Amino acid sequence: MIFHVLGLPHTSIEPTYVCCAYSMKLRKFAQMAVAHGHEVIMYSNEGADVPCENVQILSEAERASWFGPHDPAKLYDLRWDPNEPYWRLFNTRCINALRTRVKKGDFILTCSGNVSQPVGDAFPGSYSGAQQTVALVEAFIGYYGTFSRYRVYESHAHREWMMGAVGHKTEDNDTAVIENYWDLRDFEVNAISPKAQAIIDAGPYYVFVGRIIEDKGFNIAIEATRDIGARLVIAGQGHPGELPPHVTFFGQANVSDRAALFTNAIAAYCPTRFREPFGGTAVEAQLCGTPAITTDQGAFTQTVREGWRCASHFEFCDAGVRAAALTPEQRATIKADASSKYSLEAIWPKYQRYFQRLVDRWGAGWYQQTPVDPEEVRNRP
Repeated sequence: MIFHVLGLPHTSIEPTYVCCAYSMKLRKFAQMAVAHGHEVIMYSNEGADVPCENVQILSEAERASWFGPHDPAKLYDLRWDPNEPYWRLFNTRCINALRTRVKKGDFILTCSGNVSQPVGDAFPGSYSGAQQTVALVEAFIGYYGTFSRYRVYESHAHREWMMGAVGHKTEDNDTAVIENYWDLRDFEVNAISPKAQAIIDAGPYYVFVGRIIEDKGFNIAIEATRDIGARLVIAGQGHPGELPPHVTFFGQANVSDRAALFTNAIAAYCPTRFREPFGGTAVEAQLCGTPAITTDQGAFTQTVREGWRCASHFEFCDAGVRAAALTPEQRATIKADASSKYSLEAIWPKYQRYFQRLVDRWGAGWYQQTPVDPEEVRNRP
């Protein structure tokens, strides 16, 4: 199969943008697909570090002209509006690059929802089910504005919420649910910065990792740790403002520091106040053998065991106390369970199955008994 993967105007698909979950998801998708013998072409900005061909869309100077120099600790002011000048330029250049590369039976993949619709419009039928050449798939839906009939959601909770919001009550075989995925090597604790080592050496702590905005509920973590007499470390983009004495602000954590902070924490608080489409930090904590303490809604109902999902201040405090009593064997079980579900190796077969289902539309579709060969489709007149 050939996948044309659209990047984002405000990032480059490379590891220093670890704070952008979508950018990292695209990079790891390319890693998975290439490892399984497929061809991936990335459409990203200058500086992309991907295991496949990259077609440069914006130069670093162009990207920085709208979003400023790259700052891992910064919350970028990206507007999901196709009329924004950076989206217009990004989409136009993607369209021009795709026109010279797309073959019949290929896929265009986007994580940008409605703002990518102009790309789909340039390829008739690509998102309506009557594709003449390529199928445009929204393959990474953790957002709300969708347009293509071909959709992959990050959780069952998000798909059912989205379908219910538009009154869609019937089955839909053009969509799928495929969870987020991680390279387990990113959670091996190797080089640790002196800053992270100092946090660990200072004694037991709980951690909050994520965008530091009210909707992510970091204040719930502050209150719970205060009332159980514990230390809290906050890491992520943005700044929480003035903090009480029991809270330490770490700032943005790179890949190795993130692994170290999760692995050595008693628990990770992930008390998102909206219905999480996925909430990756809860899984990242578990990949380190650390329990995630979350709200009881959205994707957490799929990714976090009952008993760690909370609906009151008391329950957040109680979960924190119980986390401190976990044995090393129990933490090893948390890690093994998460690794078996969210590794690249565990997730790729789900994508393979879904995309083969769409390739089979070039055959008998629903009634296709043997997999259609994408190469045979590309060779059709």
